[in-house]
Amino acid sequence: MDVLLRQWGQERAAPEWVAPVRSPLGDAEQWMGGGRATGGSAGLGPLVAYAQHSRVCRLVDEALRSLSDLREEGGLGGRGAVLYTLAKVRYVHVGEAPSVAAQLKELKVSERSYRVQVDELHQALAVRLKAALAGLAA
Repeated sequence: MDVLLRQWGQERAAPEWVAPVRSPLGDAEQWMGGGRATGGSAGLGPLVAYAQHSRVCRLVDEALRSLSDLREEGGLGGRGAVLYTLAKVRYVHVGEAPSVAAQLKELKVSERSYRVQVDELHQALAVRLKAALAGLAA
């Protein structure tokens, strides 16, 4: 789970940026009376660009977010929100990972609690991903 979450964190911190580009064929079709252009936007400004995450990243992200769902909905409620926050602090960063001491300070927990929460996060995520993958296969 740790390797998978590190990959998720790297992709969340530095996603691939995609921007639609106008199609010359679409422009030609429009000027020849074929209707509206089928190309992208006129510019490549920040409003047009969007982050693109891999399917695995999206699957992990959905599983992590589902931890915060109410218990009646299959989530862990407040405990799930704590685990999701832990995942973001531990895995989502640009450059070098923050030290465990820095993570403990940010999360305001003891090292023992931190280790228990990391184990709990990995177990809860494994269960959710297994269920999600079984649902995709069905």
